[in-house]
Amino acid sequence: MKVLSVNTNDTHGGAARAAMRIMQGVQQHGVETQMLVKEQHSRDTAVVSLHQFLPKNKLYCIADWVAQKLKNKYYHRLWRPYIKTKENVFMSDSRGTRMGGALQRLDYDVLHLHWINQRFIKLQDLPENKPIVWTLHDSWPFCGVCHYFLDCERYQTHCVDCPMLHSGKEKDLAYRIFEEKLRAYRNLNLHIVTPSRWLGECAKQSALLGQFPVTVIPNCLDTDVYRPLTENEKNKHLELAIQRNQALRKVKRAVGEKAAKPLILYGAMNAATDRIKGFASFLSALRMLDKQGFEANLVVFGASESDLPMQFEHIRVHFLGYISDTDTLVTLYNLADVMVVSSLTEVFGQTASEALACSTPVVCFQTTGIQEVVDHKINGYQAAFKDSSDLAQGIRWCLDNNHDGSLSKAAREKVIREYTIDRVGEMYAELYETIRRKVRG
Repeated sequence: MKVLSVNTNDTHGGAARAAMRIMQGVQQHGVETQMLVKEQHSRDTAVVSLHQFLPKNKLYCIADWVAQKLKNKYYHRLWRPYIKTKENVFMSDSRGTRMGGALQRLDYDVLHLHWINQRFIKLQDLPENKPIVWTLHDSWPFCGVCHYFLDCERYQTHCVDCPMLHSGKEKDLAYRIFEEKLRAYRNLNLHIVTPSRWLGECAKQSALLGQFPVTVIPNCLDTDVYRPLTENEKNKHLELAIQRNQALRKVKRAVGEKAAKPLILYGAMNAATDRIKGFASFLSALRMLDKQGFEANLVVFGASESDLPMQFEHIRVHFLGYISDTDTLVTLYNLADVMVVSSLTEVFGQTASEALACSTPVVCFQTTGIQEVVDHKINGYQAAFKDSSDLAQGIRWCLDNNHDGSLSKAAREKVIREYTIDRVGEMYAELYETIRRKVRG
């Protein structure tokens, strides 16, 4: 069995990390696999860069540069009417790049797509003679231009007059891209995988993917890396992390105050600009706690103070900026008493599962895929959707009800039971084999 996984890059972003972990898992179950990427950042020998398949001669490079410029100019014209009116959510059109015949030249039985945006794979270039597994890391594959549809349900029939674009026109850009996808999917042998039951139901209800089989397989993580640390390990790991990022000295001071002030962890990548992160609700919850005289240290990674200005009387905020290395993240998860994931929509909730693996309870909203990861009052707390007061209550509840470590124990047990690389790898290996048998008849 040979599988070719495809993702825009191999290390940057949640989809890349999930794809690499899945590839690790299936390799453990005898599947021979490679990953094709547009941009390679690791030295993993199983990763193949698209650049290897593109001609190196000057004439080709010049022609390709001109073609890309013209294509981008065309799409800029398409987007121009919506620049001032579109919602502050991530959107993509259907642009791709020249593949140099990579999908035809590589040897594989099953093509496994992950996240292919940022002008990587053009849907029309997907092979019709190979079975394709597509793991959805957002909703773009079954929407027009949106990666998250929020409360819009037009994907179930046809994207028209997109509420995110505020176009006021039925046949807007979302409509046009939706039509392109309809044509591109028509002759493909697709099998959809979603990391949550919620997203699986959305895919089944969609006009674009509803005719294809859907399997739910959760994302996975290395539980030997994401694990609870002993007190001695926490101190050693923190000292090493400080050497990599001096901002963590603030965390060291906060850890010294944990007996009197609990440590709350919050990941804030693009929280100021991306409203699906739910930062406004989290900020409101913090203000409520602060008015109640709640003493705490809040550690924020993924943003700086200039990105998310916050001032409280009783809650001290420590900004760490962007954290890229896994060891530092594991250290932070372990040092925290509770983690807050205030997203308004989550396909799965990868940071939540990572925190749980480190025995840290998680507070989230009762919504979308994350509610399948966080079990209410078992390993965390699910606050009523967009209810800042309940979010604040959830933080207090986790801190008040984990003195015996019961929430921490349940958190780790959930991950070991459902999200290990070995378990998820086995599920994918079985899916590949089932698909291959169907193709062979």
